[in-house]
Amino acid sequence: MELIFILFLIAVGIFAGCMSGLLGVGGGFVFAPAMFFVLQASGVPEDAALLTAFGTSLAAALPTVLTGALSHTKQGNVIWRDALIMGGAGILTGFLGGTAATYLPVRVLTILFAAVLIVGAVRMVTTLPAGENTRMKAPLAAGIGGISGFFSGLLGVGGGTILVPLMTMLGKFSMKKAAATSSAAIVFITLGGIGSYLLNGYLNLLMWVILVVCAVPAAAVSSRLRVSDVWLRRMFAVLMAGIALHMLGVFEWLLSLF
Repeated sequence: MELIFILFLIAVGIFAGCMSGLLGVGGGFVFAPAMFFVLQASGVPEDAALLTAFGTSLAAALPTVLTGALSHTKQGNVIWRDALIMGGAGILTGFLGGTAATYLPVRVLTILFAAVLIVGAVRMVTTLPAGENTRMKAPLAAGIGGISGFFSGLLGVGGGTILVPLMTMLGKFSMKKAAATSSAAIVFITLGGIGSYLLNGYLNLLMWVILVVCAVPAAAVSSRLRVSDVWLRRMFAVLMAGIALHMLGVFEWLLSLF
């Protein structure tokens, strides 16, 4: 891998770690498109580049999510009973999602990933309805975990963008409990997708090491900072939307008009 790409991934890892520490989000939204760009620029075929980016993104996000889950547990915000139910269901569907990704056309995966990015961007700047529940019925928890797991494996993201809205709207959790319990569930959910991509050979060890070594310390340091997250959320939302539009080819289409 060329030095310029290594430096780029170092910057991506630090940025994703900072966003994780400041906003409590996973790095998948940044990891996957960055690796896709690097792999394509390095001459890897588009389909293999996208699947490797998804698989490595899941694997790279796991240590960050685990760190967050442990921190939330110490603060008493994780509802482990629901996290285990969602995580258990998500492991299976995550594996199925990762397997399904290997059979879908690259364009379909790109469109789906861009759609999830846009949903995530909207979630960054909106307030979800929430309640004060501390437990869901087991079938509901399993259903939420199963849905999130499938899309996590399919698109190489942790699944929090799906988990948190469903936990607040259907499970009536508070945002704090939903975010904390989601982080714990994602630790298990990602394992299914990682296993699928690993079995199919879509994991780049060098990229994983670079991103993890940079992201985890950045997340640890930034989590101690006292920063108002309003503008950070807005800027991250703009970044996510911009990445989505780029992956859909919107910017290239606009340039072609001139």
